[in-house]
Amino acid sequence: MDKPDKTLDLGSETVSKQKLSRGRNDYVFGKSAQSKELLRQIELVAPTNYSVIIYGESGAGKEAIAQTIHKKSKRARNPFIAMDCGAMSKELAGSELFGHEKGSFTGAIGTKIGHFELANGGTIFLDEIANLPYDVQSSLLRVIQERKIKRVGGNKEIPIDVRIIVASNENLNEAYKRGKFREDLYHRFNEFHLTVSPLRERTEDILMYANFFLKMANDELDKTVEEFSAEVEDLFVKYPWYGNLREMKNVVRRTVLLTDGKTVEAKSLPFEISNFARTTMAITYEKHEIPIEAGIPTVEDVKDEKPDLKSVALGAEYDLIIKVLKDVNYNKSKAAKILNIDRKTLYNKMKAYNM
Repeated sequence: MDKPDKTLDLGSETVSKQKLSRGRNDYVFGKSAQSKELLRQIELVAPTNYSVIIYGESGAGKEAIAQTIHKKSKRARNPFIAMDCGAMSKELAGSELFGHEKGSFTGAIGTKIGHFELANGGTIFLDEIANLPYDVQSSLLRVIQERKIKRVGGNKEIPIDVRIIVASNENLNEAYKRGKFREDLYHRFNEFHLTVSPLRERTEDILMYANFFLKMANDELDKTVEEFSAEVEDLFVKYPWYGNLREMKNVVRRTVLLTDGKTVEAKSLPFEISNFARTTMAITYEKHEIPIEAGIPTVEDVKDEKPDLKSVALGAEYDLIIKVLKDVNYNKSKAAKILNIDRKTLYNKMKAYNM
């Protein structure tokens, strides 16, 4: 019996069940130049003890890449512990990272082991590290320097041996220049960094990932959907995938659930994908070589076309909402304020666009 491949490096759009059986937390490497370079850098840094920064947009698979680095390292048999720093309040971040002793603060009804202690001997992954409160960054710097932790409310120093991998969707070099992130902590982390390209910049990989998620959804839902129609494949390649792999995975799961036959048709796709070409005038952009970011086509751009004015307006509105949401890290209250609409109106528009 053949042994599973060491990596999920898929050079074609066919995904075997053998590769699928490796689990859902493995990162799938595509055939694009960007994917091949990413894999090369991972193979280079994984055997070392370097701290690593992984840059990439939300949904790009940064945690799965961190797990891949861990699995290819000498620490592979030891724990891999992940923590989302963006979800931690200032009050709880220290306890989550370093643990606490019973009675150290209101609500501390027992001793808690922190993420660093749990990861001892292995790897800790700190996602959205730029969102970590500034004073907690100071505590983290001390831990990295001394390789020891103290639980909140405790006096005992606990030695730790942990490799640190962090991820961010913003440039930490720029963050420390703005005073948001400690410069000395940035340099501690920046022994090596990787950048995960957005899916829209790796069009060669799009259908491969779609087929991978199709196999995964079939396994999960106990279905036998075999393929995407040519129209769906065309839409997938043209759509910009704002949410990257996470968005694609969710879209494919939804379409498989809604598909009765063997082929996924465009009618099963969310509105923003099935109507993308129409609402953003994609044909016009492509014909006149105007980047999507250029906004609504001018009269000169479309003088030879017969544009649907309502569709153009819908597309522009959709693109603006997406852009503002990304700019404010999906904080809906801030987005509504920038868009000069109330929060309820924003929710209704997001619902209408099936966001």
